[in-house]
Amino acid sequence: MRRWRQFCADVVYDVSAFGLGELHGYEAIEKSSLALGDANPVGHHVTNICVTEDPDGTVRVRSKGIGVSASGSVGSVVYEDVVRRETAGWRIAYRKVIPRRTPLHP
Repeated sequence: MRRWRQFCADVVYDVSAFGLGELHGYEAIEKSSLALGDANPVGHHVTNICVTEDPDGTVRVRSKGIGVSASGSVGSVVYEDVVRRETAGWRIAYRKVIPRRTPLHP
C-alpha cells in the first residue's frame, strides 16, 4: 500500500484522543480514514519537526500537523512518533495524535 509508506507495516496509530483507540497496521488506518469520507482534510501539512534519541536508542519525533478541510476550516494536532530504521529508510512505528483544541494561555 503505497499511500502508507511512511509507516512500518506493524505500525500502531493511537487516535484515542478522538475516541478511536489504537489502530494496528495499514489496513486499520485505511479503513478508519475511508470511514471519515468527506471529513478527511484536502490538505495536510507537517511542521516543527523535532527528533530526539533516548539513552536506549529509541528515536522519537514530535511534530505539528495542520489539516485543511474542503470548507476551509483548519485543525491542528501534535504528533508523538517513535521511528524505526528499516531497509527502505526511517518509518513510523508508533504515532500518537493529540488534537489542539484550545489556544495556549499563560
